[in-house]
Amino acid sequence: MDNARAAEIDTSLKRLHGSHNARQLSGLHEEAASMMADADAQRFHLTHAWVYALVEGREDRIAALETRLQNADGLATPP
Repeated sequence: MDNARAAEIDTSLKRLHGSHNARQLSGLHEEAASMMADADAQRFHLTHAWVYALVEGREDRIAALETRLQNADGLATPP
């Protein structure tokens, strides 16, 4: 894991918390998920990335993140 990049992501997430910049927050959470070794931490960040993609209304990102969440056992597969 790139500790310097992880620190930058953490700082940016804290700075943007409560803002209306869903695109940037989604991207940062998705990047953070890719840096996590722990499956629970990955699901946490993927879920946040997905929610911000929903807020933004980016259908392509929503679908991609849903697939990643399903593969990570973080979102039930629809019947």
